[in-house]
Amino acid sequence: MIRPTLRQLSYLVALQDEQSFSKAAEYCCVTQSTLSAGIKDLENILGQVLVNRKGRVISLTAPGIEVANSARKILKETDELVFRARQSLEPLCGPLRLGVIPTIAPYLLPKILPRLQEKFPKLELQIFEDLTKRLLEKIELNQVDAILIAFPFETPGLEQRLLFEENFVLASPRGEGSSVKNKIGIGDLSSDNLLLLEDGHCLREHALSACKLQPPKTRKTFSATSLPTLIQMVEHNYGHTLLPEMVINNAPLSKNIRITEFKKPAPKRQIGMAWSQNSPYKKDLNILFDFIHELLN
Repeated sequence: MIRPTLRQLSYLVALQDEQSFSKAAEYCCVTQSTLSAGIKDLENILGQVLVNRKGRVISLTAPGIEVANSARKILKETDELVFRARQSLEPLCGPLRLGVIPTIAPYLLPKILPRLQEKFPKLELQIFEDLTKRLLEKIELNQVDAILIAFPFETPGLEQRLLFEENFVLASPRGEGSSVKNKIGIGDLSSDNLLLLEDGHCLREHALSACKLQPPKTRKTFSATSLPTLIQMVEHNYGHTLLPEMVINNAPLSKNIRITEFKKPAPKRQIGMAWSQNSPYKKDLNILFDFIHELLN
């Protein structure tokens, strides 16, 4: 009896998640023709059509969904088997998938990754940058092993560990001069005068919540999809915005931007890691957390 290979099963799972042959191939780090041939071989082995290939959106047939769901369990158990075997040799050895949100990745990873590679040279860290909601979906689907995100955020079924807290600061066009105080209070802010990231970014919700503000009632200001865009908008006199301290500490800002701290108690957000409470990688993830915590504190 010919059995499907783990690679063929992983191709089908990726196709179910990505709903695109090209994106699934990119995720699996193979060519599209290689992935297509692997899935076709899987269909021949099982004697079932697993993929609906007609139309713009690729989807799985009913048998395909059943096979993909079983394949996902098989791949997860196989990963756990390999990881447990490697753990007996040394910590943080082999592949580990870490999800990171965009308002953290460019500011912390350059500080973390070189030291991590130096300390654990056999670690094959794979980074996935995405919004918090999608990272939670990825961890549920076993596409990442842990996530580096901002709290507070509900993460049912996940273990949370706090790395550090950071204050928000107000970024304003420097041309406003004396209209901006040396320090401001939360009560001095109005959400209608703030530039914010688009809905879906947890930084938006955290900034509004920390400053006890309601979402803007008007759309007179712009919203941005990234912090660099938001900073550019402030630089060009479009308004004020709230930035986490890590941004001003790890990325040079234009001289046209003025940073103002808040009076105590300053609005804050928490940065930490989360992973499944049932993760087989808990030992390594705790080692990873402890290393990052010591590095940043």
